[in-house]
Amino acid sequence: MVENRDIVLDVVWSGAGDPGQAVTDVIERGAQLLVPTGSSASVATKRRTSTIPIVFISVGNPIAMGLVETLAHPGGNATGFADILSDLSAKLVQLARDASKPDATIDYLWHSDWPDGKNRFQATEQAALAAAVHLRPRAIVDSAEIDGAIAAMKQNGATTVIVQPSPFTYGQRARIISAASDHGLATLFGFPIAARDGALIAYGPDYIHMNRRAPFYVAQILKGTKPSDLPVEQPAKVELLVNLKTAKTLGLEVPLALLIRADELIE
Repeated sequence: MVENRDIVLDVVWSGAGDPGQAVTDVIERGAQLLVPTGSSASVATKRRTSTIPIVFISVGNPIAMGLVETLAHPGGNATGFADILSDLSAKLVQLARDASKPDATIDYLWHSDWPDGKNRFQATEQAALAAAVHLRPRAIVDSAEIDGAIAAMKQNGATTVIVQPSPFTYGQRARIISAASDHGLATLFGFPIAARDGALIAYGPDYIHMNRRAPFYVAQILKGTKPSDLPVEQPAKVELLVNLKTAKTLGLEVPLALLIRADELIE
């Protein structure tokens, strides 16, 4: 929590236990501006206040989730930064197909217990259908299911797994990558950092830039600008990272075309 004169700013993020209770707690403490990070925290925040200004960070589809009316004209008391991960579903499917054997089935691990989970799964399903890729999904609810889900995927013949971008998979990425590696499975994530953690491929927005932009919106609102007058910003840059060490460990040969397109090769 940061205090600026008589203004109280509270930050709520999706990994903070029950985000709804966290929002209630900070509102009761007198918060006058709320900064939720992630879809779950942002939805919980919007549900609990229609008057306190909200600057959300890293939300996949703020329109579909009821946070804003449009990106250009948010309306209401919320604005912020979309991570466009839902819109990258088709690209993750394409990258998985490029990294796999021809006609290979692509497995999809997703978190069903969060507001945007089904939306992102459906977007990926539609992208796979359009690309004539066979997608084999497996939903999980909590971290206790990760190891069993990965083992079941391997038993069913999986070779490549797209991991749905979500607050849950971000927080559990090390465990997911480790379990997949133990079973010889290549993973694709929507977070650039995941490739540095051992995923084969990561493709996603520049979160550092997004978080650096957020204070500018906070400052504008503290000066009197309404959230409805600040358009929702989308990432200006999307990065593709390939981990060559992981490819070598898994005995995979990454196509040259994919290596050429990569923004960073981890060796």
